[in-house]
Amino acid sequence: MKLSVSFVVSALFAVLNTANALQVVLDDSHPPHHAFGLKNAPLEHRIQQFSHVTADPVELYKLVDPDGAADLNEPRLLKIWGEQEAEWLTEGDKLRLHRQGLKFTDITETRNLGQKNKVKVQAATEFPEISYGTKIRDVISHLSAHDMRDNLEKLTSFFNRFYKSENGGASSHWLYLQVLTYIIAKADPTIPLSIRKFTHSFPQSSIIARFEPRYPSSNKTAAVIIGAHQDSANYLHPLLPAPGADDDGSGTVTILEAFRVLVERNLTPEYPVEFHWYAGEEGGLLGSRPIAAEYEMLGRDVRGMLQFDMTAYTKTNHTPTVAFITTDVNTPLTEYAVSLSKEYADYPVQLAKLFPRAGSDHMSWHDAGYKAGFATEGDPYTEFDPYVHTSVNDTMYLPDGEFSFEHALEFSKVAVAFAVELGGCM
Repeated sequence: MKLSVSFVVSALFAVLNTANALQVVLDDSHPPHHAFGLKNAPLEHRIQQFSHVTADPVELYKLVDPDGAADLNEPRLLKIWGEQEAEWLTEGDKLRLHRQGLKFTDITETRNLGQKNKVKVQAATEFPEISYGTKIRDVISHLSAHDMRDNLEKLTSFFNRFYKSENGGASSHWLYLQVLTYIIAKADPTIPLSIRKFTHSFPQSSIIARFEPRYPSSNKTAAVIIGAHQDSANYLHPLLPAPGADDDGSGTVTILEAFRVLVERNLTPEYPVEFHWYAGEEGGLLGSRPIAAEYEMLGRDVRGMLQFDMTAYTKTNHTPTVAFITTDVNTPLTEYAVSLSKEYADYPVQLAKLFPRAGSDHMSWHDAGYKAGFATEGDPYTEFDPYVHTSVNDTMYLPDGEFSFEHALEFSKVAVAFAVELGGCM
């Protein structure tokens, strides 16, 4: 196993500097009642007990849940932001990287992602003129912040949405049923719709809902993809509560609401339009990379992919915006998304940079050679949500209006516009 000197030093530094941090949080925090997490209470007590012994998240995991920790020594090939080359670390090292706030991508099973598309002749980048204003404004007039709130309240009631846990599996199944039972099952029967559970080696599944063109055409098979990630993570320890309201419960319900109104208003696209809710983003894009790899392997084309990760936080005394990241994205697609936002959203639009490889699931599609973009709530350097990845603060009940469904609703408008303008409408 190869460990860079910088990683070893930073890992030791993190452990030494967090020797008391976990105990402080466990002693001082009082997590709210979680309807789906009562059986996890003894686990929290064990974490509190053993945090006196070690602050290292890997050793703590082994003490608290030996069965669940069985794979922590498994080698994993990780791309860490700030590092030029991928490194062989372990599954447990991911927990240490989280403690340090270091983003990473797990490429172990998908290290050849993008190789097939690299030799493929790419079509010229052309995006359609904005031309469906009447249709889109009708659809977005039916968006509901109330529905978003209801869905997020249920989603955050899970103890956590850790992708390797039973809670992660249960939350993804709940989301699957929401899409199937409360949206697709109520659709006009003439609209071609489908839903798929994309299963992984861990309990949480990714979900793909798809509008099929009513009249398929051989030259209009490229899919329009709108994505968010459904998992949550507590960076102190993955077995602790992680409501994940903003990261990325907000993106999850943002695109869920867009999907709902598009179904309700009978979208009949010219191109396939897909909504993806990815599992395991916090584990290193473990949900989206296999999906992108499958599309590449099968020779499927993608017209454009737009990721929505964190859409509701509004920093106090800052003007809320619709922001687009300019790092690890397709620039023409991002410019197109900006033009759609200026046309259909009511909030100002801004561009923002991010550390390379510190993004979200759009990077899986970007790495695969597809056109992908990333929409988020603000500039990560100046307006980043400080409450994410915590036990009790990443909730929808922040003071001073810092969590805003009205802000998230602007992104639902963008998702609707992206689906209709890029997917076409018959």
